[in-house]
Formats: sequence, structure tokens, C-alpha cells
Amino acid sequence: MKFSKIDIENFRQYYGNVPIDLATDDQKNIVVIGGRNGYGKTNLLLSIVWCLYGDKLSQIDDHFKKEIQKEKNYNSFMQQSINWTAKKEDIDTFSVTIRIDETELPELKMLNSNSADSVIIKRQFNVSTMIEDLHIIDPISNMELFNDDEDKINFINDYIIPIDAAKFVFFDAEKIAEIANLSIKEEGSFINDALGKILGLDTYETLIDDIETYINNLKKEGATKNLQEQIADKENAIKLSQIAIDKFEEENADSLKKIDELKKAIREFDNLISSESKQGNSKFDREKILTEITELKIKETELAEKFNELSEILPLTILSGKLEEVNEHLDLQESNSVFGKIASENSAKIEEFIELLFNKPPEPENSSFSLKDKMFYFEKAQDLSHKLFNQQDNNDDADLAFEHDLSNADKKMIQDAIDLVNTQSKDFFESTIDEFNATKIKLSELTNTLNKVDADLEDDIILEYNSKKEKADFQLSEANQKIGENKANISKEEMNVKRLNQSYQDLLKKVEINKKNKTKIAKSAEYLDVLKKFVFEQKEQKKESLAKNILEEMQKLMHKLNTSGSQFVSDIKVTILAEGNGMKITLYNSDDEEIKKEVLSQGEKQLYISSLIKAILKESIQSLPIFIDTPLGRLDDEHIKNILLYYYPDLSEQVVILSTNNEITPKRFNDISESVSKSYLLVNDGINTELKKGYFHSYED
Repeated sequence: MKFSKIDIENFRQYYGNVPIDLATDDQKNIVVIGGRNGYGKTNLLLSIVWCLYGDKLSQIDDHFKKEIQKEKNYNSFMQQSINWTAKKEDIDTFSVTIRIDETELPELKMLNSNSADSVIIKRQFNVSTMIEDLHIIDPISNMELFNDDEDKINFINDYIIPIDAAKFVFFDAEKIAEIANLSIKEEGSFINDALGKILGLDTYETLIDDIETYINNLKKEGATKNLQEQIADKENAIKLSQIAIDKFEEENADSLKKIDELKKAIREFDNLISSESKQGNSKFDREKILTEITELKIKETELAEKFNELSEILPLTILSGKLEEVNEHLDLQESNSVFGKIASENSAKIEEFIELLFNKPPEPENSSFSLKDKMFYFEKAQDLSHKLFNQQDNNDDADLAFEHDLSNADKKMIQDAIDLVNTQSKDFFESTIDEFNATKIKLSELTNTLNKVDADLEDDIILEYNSKKEKADFQLSEANQKIGENKANISKEEMNVKRLNQSYQDLLKKVEINKKNKTKIAKSAEYLDVLKKFVFEQKEQKKESLAKNILEEMQKLMHKLNTSGSQFVSDIKVTILAEGNGMKITLYNSDDEEIKKEVLSQGEKQLYISSLIKAILKESIQSLPIFIDTPLGRLDDEHIKNILLYYYPDLSEQVVILSTNNEITPKRFNDISESVSKSYLLVNDGINTELKKGYFHSYED
């Protein structure tokens, strides 16, 4: 599948109709679109995603979700998306059109045979009427292929790119490094989503969820009035927690919008102060100090968030030894229970065997066995049986001074706590704290230096600018603090939802189910088992190839793998997590020691996740186009060279890269020129953006 052409009309920076030819071939699969920050690279990506998914935009990426939340809702977000120049000319409609070639399409009578592998998707929005229209068109006959909107949405999900797979097709390469910071369960969920959408397993997993919901509803039918009230209370509590989470996320979106405005105001005040200042013989470069302070503040915010996350599990880390002891005790308790049950069952079977052997017919003809002889062998058989079977059970049965009276939910909570602690390492805690403290100290030093520089420059107008800047700085700090508080509250509510769901399931187990519903539940459970087994087997088949492909990609990309001596990563294992939680990927060094992903550098994390995404895409039946914003993020020169030469040229049959000239310099562009089919430069006149053929070093007027 390839996106051969895109037409953007009056969307954001793109005034009028801006056509983009993205055609590629087997030898040249890359399209490079260059542009400075703010010139429209991200909005170009946004236009494509919006064209395909409309108001479902927020489901694809957190960035898109936050942008919509800043404007309160989807319609407000759309109203802000019309080009400013077009709006001044009283144009009230914008649109995006995509021509898609080389894709498998359903057999439709209205499809012209010459266009059986091509289709045009167009979405437009009218800011006056607030009406949005989606069109799916045959490129030869120009006929609409569907009348019903639901059919159009299903067509895009079934034959173009499923919405849940979109985040693996349209992504910010720098931000994907954050996936390496996810917990085992969260990363497992990410991989589960990816493989599910790429392999088509999501249909079966959705069916599993539907059957489980159906079973829960059947169970609720037989509940007593008291149980019904308790179940309803739990359902309402879960809804209230979800509402609270949405509220905190909306507040954070407002805060992010405010932060953007405050940062802009602070930059303006700094520029005004610099323009009004006469630094004379000052040995300090005020602009350089400001740049360093800005970078350190970003780093401080990132580290503060990471530190807050770590601080929540610090008590668990301190108690990790005790948690392990409790878990081992529970394992022994469970073993004793199992062995006790087995011993009891064995004893009953032994008694029955002896009884059948000595006291029940048939007996041998003309037997001279006296009653006394029978009793002797009866008692001997009992004694030998108990020695042979019960002694073995007793050897395995450990003595416990006491037993924990914990529910399954309590036991699971202990195991989850241990798993959470095991994902972190002592070195990671210490390095995060040290880095956070070092950043704070450096920031304080630079702030003091800046204050000294400004103190030598002060006059009335600079004093006024400084006062306004200090106020904006204070408000910025408050907004960041509010976001941190809300994130902590969101985590608490998510834990609450998890606890409530467990209680909800416990209540359902107490319901007396009638005979008719028992039959339905039993049959549904059979279907459920078959589906779960099928999904598990599919993942089991893919885990080895997934591990192999990830390692191969990392070996190409990470120069540490090619150094002499011990290899940085020598093996990768993929494990299927229990309860449908996806897959866990573990990295090992040459000493067979696990490499914690959290200790990787940001660049190494980006390479790891890039390798993971490529390995997942290799499992796809159909080749998908890949669109990448900020392609080289935080990578060093050697890693950049490896990514450009060995990653993008065979990532997919069509790879569209949105880059700045700092990421793909003219020299780097020349290195990959043999793989480049088209190159463009986004040119902005201060308001609108247009495309010129060629890259930064050479483009056509």
C-alpha cells in the first residue's frame, strides 16, 4: 500500500491547494520533506491522520489528544484549523485528500476494474455549519463507493490502516523512546496492540471482551437485591473514577496551553530585555545563558516527573524483601494445600482399592484363604500403601507456623507490587536522583549569573520587563506543579479502578446463577477458551521471529554491538505475559545478565523502540506506508548514520521522513540520496507554507 498523492487545502499553514506527490518505486522508497520548526511538518502529519480518522484523532496519539483538549473539544479544535488567510477571505471550508494505490480492496460492483487497487479518501470541514464530510471515491469513475458513514469508517479500518495500528504508521521518532520507560505491563500492552492490529488478532480479542461482558451480564441477572445494589455501587464508582481521570486530563491540557502562552511571553520579555540592554564589557553571553536555562528547565521537568513516579514505589522497594517473604510463604501455603488435597484423595483411593481387592468378589475358586489371612494382608496392604504414598506427600509438605488469610485480589496485589519493584534497579534510582540534583544546582547557578548580568543593566523599562517576566516564571512553575499533582491523582484513580474491578468480579462470584444461565455461561466459556487458546498460539508462533528480528535490527543500528570485547546486547527473549497482558521483551548482555531498559540512554531507547517497530512491521501481511516526524531525535552522529543507511531504506516500501536541516543535513541527505524518490522543502512567508521541490541545500523556485 502506498499514499501516492496528498492535497491539503486551507488546513492550518497550508493556504489554497497544496499538492504533494509521494510516489516511490522499488529502488527509491524514501520521500524527504524538510522544514524549520513551526513551518508545518507536524501539521502535515496531522492532516493525513485527520483525513483518515476525523473525530477519532485523539485515540491515535497523546499529542493529538492534548491538542484537542487544549481547545476543549473536537469542534473547537477544528474551528482553529482553518487557514488564517482563507478565513480572512471568508472561505469557511478546508479539506485533505489522499490517493492510495497498490492496496487490496473489497469486490464492489461500482469499482472500475482499472482502479481495483486504488482509492481516493477526502475529508472536509465547514467551520460555519460545523459539518464534516467524508468521501471515499473511485479515482476512475469519480463515484462515491459508500453512502453510509459507518461503511466508510469500516472500510478505512478494514482495508486501509486500522485506527489502533495508526500509531505505528504515523509517529514522532523522538517520542517513541518513551515506550522504553513503560512498565512491563504497559510495554506488554503496547506490543499486544501492535501485533494485534498488524496480525489481525484485535478482532478476536474484541470478541473475547464482548463474550466476557456477556457472561458478566448473565451473572448479574440472578443477583439478590442486596447484591445488585453492591454491584451497581461498584459500577458507579468505576464510572466516577473514569470521570475524575478525564477531568484531571482536561485540567492538564488547559495547563499545557497556559504553559505554551507563558513560555512565549517569557521569551518575548527576554528579547525585550536583551534589546534594551547595553552589555558593555560583560564577559557573559546573555543569550547563551538563556538558552542553557531553557534546556535545563525542560530537563528538570522531565526528571521531576520521573522522580515523582519513582517516589511512589520507593516504599515498596524498601519493603521488597518482606514482600518476597510473604510471596514465598503464600507459595508454600498453596503447595501445602495442594499436597494435602492430593494426600486426602490418595488415602481415599487406597482404602477403596484394598476394600475391592480383599472384600469384594470375584474370589479364586477353591480358595483356602482364611479370614485371618485376609485380615493380615488387608492390614499389610494398608500399612504399605500409606508408607509409600503418604510419606512422599509429607516430605514435600513444609511446616508453617501460621497461614495468611488473603483473597486472590490481595495475593495478586502483592505479586504486582513485586513485579513493579523488579522493573526498577537501585542504580537507576540513584542515577535519577543524582541527575535531578545536578540539574537543580546548575540551573540555580545559571539563574544567579543571569540575575547578576541583569542587575548591571537595570533601568526603569528593564525593571518593568523583569517584573513581568518573574510573574510569568512564577505562573509557569505553578502550572507545572499543577500538572504534576494531577498526574499523581490520575495514577491514584487508575489504581482505584483496578481495585474496584477486582471487587466487582468478586461480587459476581457470589451470585446464585439459574440453570438456564449456567448453560449459557458454560457454552460461552467454551468459546472463550477456544478464542484465548487461538490468540495465545498465534503469539507463541510469532515470539521467536520477533526476538530474532529485534536483535538483528539492533545489531545493525547500535555501534556498541560492533566494539571488541563484551557485546552490549547479545540476546533478546520474548515472553508471553499472563492474563492477556501482551508480551515482555528482555535484553541480555554476553554474560547472560538482563539489561534494564531504564538505564539505556535516550538515543539507545529510540534505537531499541525503532527496532521493535520494524520487527513488528515485518509480521504484517501487507506493506504499510510509514510517516516519521523528528526522525533522528536525540541520536549521536554514528547512530544517525546507521539509522539513515540501514533502517529507513528497508523499513517499508514507502517511508516519508519529516526532518529539520539539523537532523538530515545536506551531507546526510547525500548519503541516502540513492534511496530518495522525492524531496521537498517547506517554505513559510510568516503566515502560510508552501512546498518547493528539493531539500535545504537545493530547491526549485
